[in-house]
Amino acid sequence: MSQPAFQGPPPSGPGAPPPPPPQRPPLRHAPGILRVLALAVAFLGTAALVVAFALRGRPAAPSTPLTALPPLEAEHDQRTGEDVAPFTGFAVSVETIPPGALVLVDGVARGEAPVLAGLDCPPGREIEIRAEAAGRRASARVACRADALVKVTLRLER
Repeated sequence: MSQPAFQGPPPSGPGAPPPPPPQRPPLRHAPGILRVLALAVAFLGTAALVVAFALRGRPAAPSTPLTALPPLEAEHDQRTGEDVAPFTGFAVSVETIPPGALVLVDGVARGEAPVLAGLDCPPGREIEIRAEAAGRRASARVACRADALVKVTLRLER
């Protein structure tokens, strides 16, 4: 094959394509710079690990030993038939037979049984508790009380 003949300088002037950018020689890093860079990366990585372990520290020991609280002692109210335990404010603990029914307290869904629902209501006001699951239902009415937890168990029926 033959080489193309030299055609002279590229055309210039209006309408001519712009000249190609000048070719630069490839950059060559000195071996010393690469060594310094590798040492700096290794040093920073080691320093980061040391700082991470130093900041992690030890878990704080509890100031008092952890003990299980005794279960609430509920008293059976003969007048209403409810189990009532001391509590701050007013709440209802709702269980269903069978478990897992959707529980509504005063018309608001509170989740699947068992449910613990705190309520802001004046003593004496009645609230409705309903439970529903797979076409089965049950309901009860409970009077709000001062500083009490009322336990309610609903047996679902068709």
